[in-house]
This record gives sequence, C-alpha cells and structure tokens, in this order.
Amino acid sequence: MPEPVPPLVPEPGPTTQHLIWRNVHRVTPLLNAWKIAAAIVAIALFQGLDDLLRIGLPGMTLLLIIAGAVVLGAIIGLVVSYFAWRRLSYAISPDAVLLRSGIFFRKERVSRLARIQSVEVTQPILGRIFGFAALKVESAGGAEANITLAYLTIPEAQAVRNEILARAAGIDVDSQPAAEPITGSDDGVAPDGSSVVNSAGQPSVSTPAPGPGQPTPSFLLPEAPEEQVYQLPAGRLLGSLLAHGAMVWLVIGIIGIVVASLVTGTWEFAFGSIVGLLAVAGFLWGRFSTEFNFRVATSPDGLRVRQGLLETKARTIPPGRIQAVQFHQGPIWRLFGWWRVQVTLANSGVSSDGTNASNDTLLPVGSAEEALALLRLAFPDTPEEELPVLVAGMVGRDDGEGWVPAPRRSRILDPLAYRRNAFRVLTHALVLRTGRLWRVMSVVPHERTQSLGVRQGPLERRFNLVSFYPHTSGSIEPSLPHLDPQVAAQLLADQAVRARAARRGAGPELWMRQP
Repeated sequence: MPEPVPPLVPEPGPTTQHLIWRNVHRVTPLLNAWKIAAAIVAIALFQGLDDLLRIGLPGMTLLLIIAGAVVLGAIIGLVVSYFAWRRLSYAISPDAVLLRSGIFFRKERVSRLARIQSVEVTQPILGRIFGFAALKVESAGGAEANITLAYLTIPEAQAVRNEILARAAGIDVDSQPAAEPITGSDDGVAPDGSSVVNSAGQPSVSTPAPGPGQPTPSFLLPEAPEEQVYQLPAGRLLGSLLAHGAMVWLVIGIIGIVVASLVTGTWEFAFGSIVGLLAVAGFLWGRFSTEFNFRVATSPDGLRVRQGLLETKARTIPPGRIQAVQFHQGPIWRLFGWWRVQVTLANSGVSSDGTNASNDTLLPVGSAEEALALLRLAFPDTPEEELPVLVAGMVGRDDGEGWVPAPRRSRILDPLAYRRNAFRVLTHALVLRTGRLWRVMSVVPHERTQSLGVRQGPLERRFNLVSFYPHTSGSIEPSLPHLDPQVAAQLLADQAVRARAARRGAGPELWMRQP
C-alpha cells in the first residue's frame, strides 16, 4: 500500500498581537509634499496655460496666478502627506517586516525575512542636506511585497537595516543586550490604537513593560564589519560613457541635425528632434549620476553596494539571494577590455517607489579580471580551477575549454555568432554564452534554476534546431539559440537532476543560524 500523504499544514503568518508599531519621522510630510504639489501644478499648467495666454492677461497677473497655483498645490500636498504619514506605521517581528498605510483604504504589507532579497538605504538630495534617509526592503514576490520606510533619520535607518538583516540571518535580536538607543521622532499611538515607539526605540506614551513573549523595543544594533573590495574610478566611468553606444548615437544625431538645418536653412527640424536628444542625454547623465563612486564591500550580512552622486544608495544583498549573473560587452568596449556585470534577484517587477527593482549592477564597467573576481563574490563556491572556463566563455568560441557549441548548420540562421553560441556545465552553475558583436555570458547556479524549456520556431524547425531556456527569478532571461534537439533534450534532463540535487544541499535561508 502506498504511504498516506500527510495533510498540508499552512505556514503560520507573523503575529501582530504583541508587535510594537513605529512611525517614520515627522518631517516626512514636508519631504513628500513637493511631489504631490509638483504633480498638481504640472497638471494645472498643462490644462490651463494655453487658455490663460489666449486671454491676454498682464504679465504680473499671470505670474500671480501661477504663484497661487504653486501655493495651493503645496498646501494640498502637505495636507495629503500629513494624513498619509499619520496612517503609516511599521513593525519588525521575528520573521517579517510589516507596513500599515492608507488614508481611506487601509493596507498591510508583510515582507518575510526569509524572502528578503536586499535592504537599501537611500538618501535623496534633500535627505542628504537635512540628514534623512529612506529604507527599502525588497522581497521576493513582486512589487506588493516590497516595503519602503520614508523617511527616517540616518542613525535610525541604519539601525533598522541592521535589525532586519540580523533577524534575517537567524540572530535572536530580542535576547541581545540593550545598546545605545536610536534617536529620532517622538510620536505616540498608531491610529489603530496599538502602541508606537519613537525613533529612540522607547515607547512614546506610558505603556507597561513587555510581557512574556512580547518583543522589547529596538535598540541600535552594531553594524556588521565590512571589507571594501572594489571601487570604480570616476575617470573609467566617464570614459565608458563616452565609448557607450548611446553617446555614439547622440553625436551622430547632433551632427545630422546641424547638417540638415544648414542644408534646409531652417532650424525647425532641430526643434522637432530635441526631445529624442534630451532622452539620450538624460540616459547618459542618469547612468553617470547613479553609478558615480560605485563601491562593493563584503560583510557577514552579504554584499554591500554603495553608489550615487546626487542621490546615494547603500544596498545590502544577503547571501544566496542572487539568482543569476550576466556579463555584457559591446563592440566599442572590446577595444578597452571592459565588461558590465549585472545580477538579478527574485524581486521581479516594479518596487514600491516605481523603479525597476529586479535588475542590479554588480560592476558598471571593469576589466575581465575584476568581473570574474566579483562573480566569485556573488557565488563563493566557484572553484578557482574553473576560471579559465569562464574566460573562454567571455572571449572564446567553438569548443575550447570543454564548451559545447551550436552545430555548424546553425550558421545559416546566425552567421556571425554561431561559433560563440555554446554552453558549459560547471560544478555549481550552468553557463551560457551568446553574441559576436555584443558578447553576453550568463551564469545560472543549479539551485536557482526555476524551470527549463526548449522552443522551436519555424526556421529552426526547417534546420532541425531548438533554443534552450533555463528560467530563473528576476528579469535576466538566459537563453541559448540553435542547439541540436538531442543535445538540448539531454541538457534539459541532466540540468533538472542537477537543480534538484543542488536545492536539497543548499544552505539555510537564515544563513547564520546553526542547523
């Protein structure tokens, strides 16, 4: 007789009965109000500016109307931000981070510590001036699972980050000795009547001492030590942008506009193209501003990435959260031997602040040696003797170092890159390489393989070829085109076995808790 199947027991959710809820800093409405005010003013001007100009009002009257719209927008933004702040509170339980928000419709988000992909402390330009930061907790499961706490004082943001990472690592924070309290705001009771502690980690109203099983207020936990392993020189970042394809198109576009304007004798063509040029220039400036002062450090918490010129970000990626790594090299960068390395986490989708949170940069621009060194930080189990295999994946072709290339008949479908398209199975990962002009190498750990698939289009069917796809969480989608069907079928079967065995032997989610 077959053994009886045990009944499924639902995983217990985090209890909210004894949690201590905290408010973000009271300056938050002021820092958020300008966003609402700017949106209101922009909509009002877009809808009514043409009508005002047709009326022919005096210049002073028009300025007063615009100023009044700005003041009204600021007042509305401040009122909305204030009530939103009053309804915003967060708590940290032994197994989750919780956020309550909403003015008319209440919402509670729960981000489990075992599913946290990264914790980021962000300081916008105003936050850097006045000493405030936003803390973002990105979790597997998409945008609704992500949590943003804005705004906290810098010491409080760092302390909350330390507490979240310590609990996520399996450390019993509640049993730690009390240390220096956090300093910050001083609000009292959450709107739902639950107790709220201020940024100092102490109840801001008279409350009894915590009973048995009730968590104690959070104190300033010490930050885990770190060792910086990489810093991007500003000159190299600037040079990489000058050699970027977007810069080439920008220069070609400017030259084309000038020539066309001189030939036609009018600059109307230039005004019509200014939007596209500004978009390309904005992309290049955004890349420079975001990746300026890029640094990578290691710590017991995981990888720490700091970057930013105007807005600074300090992101911590716990161990085992990286789903895949991808190397990129364009044709111009090949002259300098530069590579870009990106990682993907399981927090696919758009984060709570509206930005794409699933694709992260591990190396904006660097040499092949630096790229491989950072790869070994992302995947510490990578043996040193497999580095020549990875080098062959970056710059090699055909079957050197044991790579399995696409069959020769695939040259009809991909005449430039068919000798580059290949795969290689390593001890802990499956590696794919593609592209001749734009080289790409994808590294997928066996335990992070979510599913496997093959696809065959009409042209591939004509030449008896298939494309192989090892699916992972996040936005990186590795693929290998034009394989022999028998080779792809064998790879799919073997990789499924390797992935299943690797998941059984993977380390615990709470990486510092002893089994």
